[in-house]
Amino acid sequence: MSIPSPLVVGTRASELALRQANSIRNRLEAYGHRVEVRTVTTRGDEATDVPISEIGDEAVFTRALDRALLNGEVHFAVHSLKDIPTTVPTGVTLAAIGPREDPFDAFVAHPSFEGGLSDLPVKATVATASLRRKAQLRTWRPGLNVAPVRGNVGTRLQKLMDSDWDGMVLAMAGLLRLGFSSWIRDRFDPEVMVPAVGQGALGIACAGNTPDLAERLHVLLHDEDVAVATRAERAFLRRVGGGCQVPLGAWARLNDEDRLVLDACIASLDGTEKYRDQRTCAPAEAKETGRALADDLLEEGGESVLNRILGDRSERMAPFDP
Repeated sequence: MSIPSPLVVGTRASELALRQANSIRNRLEAYGHRVEVRTVTTRGDEATDVPISEIGDEAVFTRALDRALLNGEVHFAVHSLKDIPTTVPTGVTLAAIGPREDPFDAFVAHPSFEGGLSDLPVKATVATASLRRKAQLRTWRPGLNVAPVRGNVGTRLQKLMDSDWDGMVLAMAGLLRLGFSSWIRDRFDPEVMVPAVGQGALGIACAGNTPDLAERLHVLLHDEDVAVATRAERAFLRRVGGGCQVPLGAWARLNDEDRLVLDACIASLDGTEKYRDQRTCAPAEAKETGRALADDLLEEGGESVLNRILGDRSERMAPFDP
């Protein structure tokens, strides 16, 4: 088996991305591999003053790392799975789905606000950069003001401290991985806010012409339970189309009977419409179930919601190309 030494892992330079890459490095080093970390700047890191939904690029956080893989600058890359397009570019292989931290969303309160989610006043202001979160917040509490915010986790927390907002929504996974659990005032129930596709999971990619490395990464890092769950979520997203420009959520997990349970929703940006349902299936039917649930929600009214946001479905379903 031909495995380079040292292995060079590519990652974004944010504190969270580095924490995730280093966790994978530590696991590989425990198996005797030497690993070096190399940072790569992505378009999403550069365009910090523009909402991700307005950039119009599914691969805003991964394209530069894909190029680094294809150019041989790095041997593999560690991503937040929710940043990886549902169709990976030609020449890149998603070798492993790594561990998943808590997939839900957290409410982080301003220090001046002492309550939790149930205590928010009618006209409270809550910050988020996510269309998914914005739409579901407005469905849950129509009177809320939603403020836009961008930046890495530390930057967002500082913006909250400097603001007059009541609070902010961030991923539980990022806060926990960074050791910021003390910031978590409350945790959104999935009945209120369905998580993002792949939220909390890691995706490990390598070049398609390195099969020995892909196999080794898969053997050492792959978590099949997480892979099955996120397979259903990503199949739902791919069928709907639109990536981060679409206000949708999907969350799958294995229950005590080893059946896969998938919740998903599509919501309008103003929160007045929300189409949500649940499916249960055998793990082997993850993709088919994700696609079927997407078709059902689109037929129920999600299609018209998304057409108002993005145009007709043929545009949403355009193939991803690096």
